[in-house]
Amino acid sequence: MNIPLRTTIVLASLVVLMTGCRGMGTQRFTAIPPSQSHTLTKSSLTILDVRSTNVLIMADYNLWENLHMLAPMPKRWKANMTLHVEQVVQGEFTDPNIQLQWLRDPTRKQREILGIEQEKSLFRRGIPLRIGFSSYNGKKAKNLKLMIRQD
Repeated sequence: MNIPLRTTIVLASLVVLMTGCRGMGTQRFTAIPPSQSHTLTKSSLTILDVRSTNVLIMADYNLWENLHMLAPMPKRWKANMTLHVEQVVQGEFTDPNIQLQWLRDPTRKQREILGIEQEKSLFRRGIPLRIGFSSYNGKKAKNLKLMIRQD
């Protein structure tokens, strides 16, 4: 049985659409515990001490969940965050703010590493962070690493 290429592509596309693409395009990050700040220093070209000033939280539904009229409570969240740069620790960064779009909600393991309780969110206003990355294009940071600062 030989299925034409066009039919195969259409069927594959339908499978992807119906099962969803949760997390597609979200900004992933590596969580670093404060006790391992040297890991952040070694693996990042730019390191900033920042504080979140504006946080917009959105549900991270997949397409199948979006198609339901009464969508269930979201299982995952994503956020757009504006971070005010308090100090450049390493590298060069001249902007007073850094914008991270579609930052993915931390997993259970990342929450444990960051020391965040389940009821609290990483995505809240005023949280002090130390972030590291290898490059930044205005909306996404490549090889983003986060650590909660203990001020």
